[in-house]
Amino acid sequence: MDTTEQTARIVAGNAVVRPALDAMITAGIMPGAVYAILDGDDTYIQVLGQAATAPVPLPLDAGMFYDLASLTKVVGTTPLFLRAVQDGLLGVDQPIKDVLPEFTAPHVTFRMALTHTSGLDGYIPHRDELPPDELRHALLTQLHETAGTGHVVQYRDVNLLLVGWALAKVYGDPIQRLITARVLPAFGMRTNATFSPDVQRTVPTTYDTEGGLRRGVVHDPKSAILGADSGAAGLFANIDGMVQFAHVTFGRVQQIFLHENWAEKLQRDFAGGRSLGFDLLEGPVSHRQWLYHTGYTGTFMLLDPTAHRGLIVLANRVHPVVHPEFLDARDRLIPRFLSATESA
Repeated sequence: MDTTEQTARIVAGNAVVRPALDAMITAGIMPGAVYAILDGDDTYIQVLGQAATAPVPLPLDAGMFYDLASLTKVVGTTPLFLRAVQDGLLGVDQPIKDVLPEFTAPHVTFRMALTHTSGLDGYIPHRDELPPDELRHALLTQLHETAGTGHVVQYRDVNLLLVGWALAKVYGDPIQRLITARVLPAFGMRTNATFSPDVQRTVPTTYDTEGGLRRGVVHDPKSAILGADSGAAGLFANIDGMVQFAHVTFGRVQQIFLHENWAEKLQRDFAGGRSLGFDLLEGPVSHRQWLYHTGYTGTFMLLDPTAHRGLIVLANRVHPVVHPEFLDARDRLIPRFLSATESA
């Protein structure tokens, strides 16, 4: 691979990413960010801003762990599901009810859950106040299929919670323990991704005078209740861990956990314009489908396993409070990055 071309693409991508993230920090949308731009063997990592601003400023360095939020779905739960398929324990088009008989939506399959086309809907009173067993029972029994089941994309955390519970059933351990014992070591991420981070090495999320500083504890309320039984959120990682995950998806890190080129096989539409676990974004020049996923806290990842290119951003848009304007800024950044990177 031509290293001159790699460098040019990274420079072009950074010319989009750095100003956009700097502007978000200046506007107070987030206190800081750590990001990586990848192209083949080249990786450019940059640290911007601070880890926190309240109640006092906290310095940020590249080794700090971020609450990945929903990136947990694709870094941990999706690879483990693919392994379960490989092991003959689960099938992509198998109804979830086959594995979780208490589940009351008989036509919802693993494909629907992983592509967020399950169409599950329903209201659970006081959902974020229920104890773990009651929350799990409610999510299994109080959601129903709709006209959109199997057809319409509606992103819901419950989809990957269901997948995680099924994986726990077939492997005999809670999903977070399975990810810790199987996925992270296999991907070489044992030291830079965890469900139990060192608080002092973790970027804080929310802060208020009543609740204080939330640090080292998952931000997502359902995952905070469910603990080890949540495959939808809960994983913390630093930028080295996420770069390692990217290189695993590129096939540049040798592993025997999944078949070769497993991530390239995800670069196709499995349903509703989505892959298993990932969203898909078409490259404007290559017309390949990039794997894309975001996390509520402000994290996001964009990977092309075929060309070995990517962007990973670890940011914290929920500190000290949630900043909705982050979403528009992120959504403007992504197509500009794709255009700059593929055109360079």
